Amino acid sequence: MHCGDEQATALRRLLHAEIARFPELLDIALGPRANRVAEVLADRLARLALSGRLRHCDPEEAAEQFLALLTGPFESRSRFGTRAVPDAELRGLARSAVRTFLAAYGASAPGPAS
Repeated sequence: MHCGDEQATALRRLLHAEIARFPELLDIALGPRANRVAEVLADRLARLALSGRLRHCDPEEAAEQFLALLTGPFESRSRFGTRAVPDAELRGLARSAVRTFLAAYGASAPGPAS
């Protein structure tokens, strides 16, 4: 569901339209590997934290937040997949997501409030 191709867009539209009536659709559509992107990203973020390049954090939560920073603006700008988003705009969204993520999780970012 993190792709912008025609099939992924059609699937997102269907899920948005029918998820309230058929909540099990999400599990059926995504299958057992639904969280694979988040899992791989969480693993990478954990490694970056161990190497000191990111501050220590819950890698699963950080991955979820990073993916939300990427996909939220894309869903909005594409009008939930009903319009194409130019490549330059997609690159800008990605840069913004990385900048925001690093402001929160970068090695020099402040730790969580006590």
